[in-house]
Amino acid sequence: MITENMPVLSTLDGFKSIFKENYSPLFRYVNGIVKDDALAKDVLSDLFLNLWQEKDRLRINNIKPYLFRAAKNGALGALASRIQTLSINDDFFDIPSDTFTPFEKFVAKQSIVIVEGLINKLTPLRKQIIELRLLGLKYTEIAEALDIPEKKVEYHLREAIEQLTRAIRHTNLDKATVAGGLTMVTLLFAMLK
Repeated sequence: MITENMPVLSTLDGFKSIFKENYSPLFRYVNGIVKDDALAKDVLSDLFLNLWQEKDRLRINNIKPYLFRAAKNGALGALASRIQTLSINDDFFDIPSDTFTPFEKFVAKQSIVIVEGLINKLTPLRKQIIELRLLGLKYTEIAEALDIPEKKVEYHLREAIEQLTRAIRHTNLDKATVAGGLTMVTLLFAMLK
């Protein structure tokens, strides 16, 4: 059975398009797991090499979740059972100087750090779901990437949001700062796609 994605994958131009579209978010995702740029690049090199070599035998219904699941499996295999937590890379803080005043840039960085701290208190599965959602994946794509039911994705995302809301209520954090941090994190992920 040939799916709609397979004809695109079978040509070199189609493969290049898939690579260009997905490499950056996959790199951030894998690097968030392995915490090592070189290792993340190796995992993705292996993933795309295998994808090209196996293109005639693969039957992929939806390429994006397939790539994220393969990237996750490759990263976990590379770690050899030493799973690290996901975090926002320091490169995200390289906000162009002409975009904000120095004070606005400082507040934006602090907001991101606060939001990252709140997200790091979540369970690993909930952090992964939020990370994938911030990368623009839909519930069905997240479910396929993590190999879990879509209802479980919805449940954990809802619980994560409730947990974050409770954490914000029980701290002295300014809601505008948290909202700004969430907005900045979302914008940074969108810019790097």
